[in-house]
Amino acid sequence: MLSDPGFRASVDTYLDGLASDADVLDRVARWLGPVDVRTDRSQPHGEARVLELAPLDGRCAIAKWHRADRNYDREVLAYERNVPSLGSDAPQLIAHDDTLRLVLVTRAPGDVVAGTDAAHDPDVHRQAGALIRRLHESDRTVRNSDYGAVLVRKFDRWSDRAAQLIEPDDLAAAERIVLGALDLPELEHVPAHRDNSPRNWVIDEGGRVRLIDFAALEYEPWCIDLFRMSQREWLDAPHLREAFLDGYGRQPDELDERMLRSFHALGAVTTIAWATEHGDAAFAQEGREMLERVLGRTLY
Repeated sequence: MLSDPGFRASVDTYLDGLASDADVLDRVARWLGPVDVRTDRSQPHGEARVLELAPLDGRCAIAKWHRADRNYDREVLAYERNVPSLGSDAPQLIAHDDTLRLVLVTRAPGDVVAGTDAAHDPDVHRQAGALIRRLHESDRTVRNSDYGAVLVRKFDRWSDRAAQLIEPDDLAAAERIVLGALDLPELEHVPAHRDNSPRNWVIDEGGRVRLIDFAALEYEPWCIDLFRMSQREWLDAPHLREAFLDGYGRQPDELDERMLRSFHALGAVTTIAWATEHGDAAFAQEGREMLERVLGRTLY
């Protein structure tokens, strides 16, 4: 069984709304002094607010406050326990406020890689692979003999929410793939980013890559951090995958591929349900394409 006594357990707690901008900016001002809002970097899903701030001393900071207790807890713990190992290759924690579920961090210099030419640059993927390896080695590994059952339980929850969105035969086929995870042996778990993709990489003018956004960090098998890009950037660019793995210093083995296939089926169903609930039609379509691939109906 997974044993990680240092991780504070939390249950997702969704309230009617996030803390107000006014309350957050007032709290930040008590930490940093007067600040100006430079950019609103919030995502449309509404699970968090993200503002880029400019204090009077000229240093930029990022204020991020969460709707969910669990995401807040994970991000604070990640910044306290794991992110320091990345040094200047990631933001650093300035302060946090439990009542507001607010995390204040330094701004990583540069721009987000997603949507730029850098997203197709093998060297960028190679650097990201090396950074993810450092994150994975930021704390001791733990072993989990129950990972397959964890995936099955997650599938059961999400399949109920997706029942009206996916054809019954397709949902049953996805379930069979997830059930294959029950045959997995004990797996080594590392502190995984779990949202690893170019949208959470930042590149500066000199070409140096840094990692951002640690609200999803949990202990998972290392290859979970290959999953998002295997469904996006790497679909028609295997050389980028090889560059990332070269930077990471490891290749997935047969056991990793088995685990990823079960995770792929779970991820497809989860994406369809979550994206539909959050009104994100494009992301829901991405989930449907993921489902088509895992069911073997498309090459990519």
